[in-house]
Amino acid sequence: MKTRFFAFVALALTLAACNNDNESLNDGPVAAQFIADITPATRVNSEGTDWTDGDRIGVTGAGFTNVPYVRERGLFVPEGTTIYFNDNETKTFNAYYPYQADGGTVTVSTAADKQGTGIDLLFASGSTGDTHNPKVSFTDKTAEGGADNSFHHSMSLIKFTFKAGDGLRFSETEPTGTTAVTAASESLITMQLNGATTSQVIILPQGVTSSLDLKVSFNGLDYTTTLPNPSKPEANQFSAGYAYTYDITLNNKGITVEESEITPWKSGDSNDASTTL
Repeated sequence: MKTRFFAFVALALTLAACNNDNESLNDGPVAAQFIADITPATRVNSEGTDWTDGDRIGVTGAGFTNVPYVRERGLFVPEGTTIYFNDNETKTFNAYYPYQADGGTVTVSTAADKQGTGIDLLFASGSTGDTHNPKVSFTDKTAEGGADNSFHHSMSLIKFTFKAGDGLRFSETEPTGTTAVTAASESLITMQLNGATTSQVIILPQGVTSSLDLKVSFNGLDYTTTLPNPSKPEANQFSAGYAYTYDITLNNKGITVEESEITPWKSGDSNDASTTL
């Protein structure tokens, strides 16, 4: 098991006094409203590629630190504390997912039993709002000439697509596999056969000095192969926010790792490799 702590700098903003002693808000404090996109619009979620109700993000800004907002009916709403604009100055916000009450650091474990949405670490920054524009948009505004303030993946993803080659049928028995997600730990991969033939492992962004081994067990036989190291966007590096997809073909003579399409995170790398029993 590999655990790493991601430290985030909390954006501490001092509430500034009005420049004019006679200046005041007409209707008192204004509640901030948060909307958010994930760019690219993918996440580790069997139900889809976007947020789901119950997702909780931590928001920092306007003098508030690590305030939880929860997704309900398509919107992020306060879970307890509400962030307000108390003056006429523009405030800047950061946010992350998944929310952790302790704040300050986010603990990530890539062990097999921890795989899933809970370690699909996402981070957004630089979105602004004020009393006249209380909607804080963690979205990609580059098409309108603005900044990309949407949530981005902070981990790396290895995705496997399994195929039945000569002499094999994936109709009764599920193949399972293990691969090292770091130099010192392995993670179980299980392919479900009810229409899906893919599986994936979230890993910490990291450099690799030797190739990762993949072992697949199917129908009483063990198949082994070596996963080629990435060559892009950086050689020998699983980069943050990138996905690396491998096509795995099993047949009576062995296992083949073929070139495949890139998953819809940022374009990672694809490679060829093969081995025999």
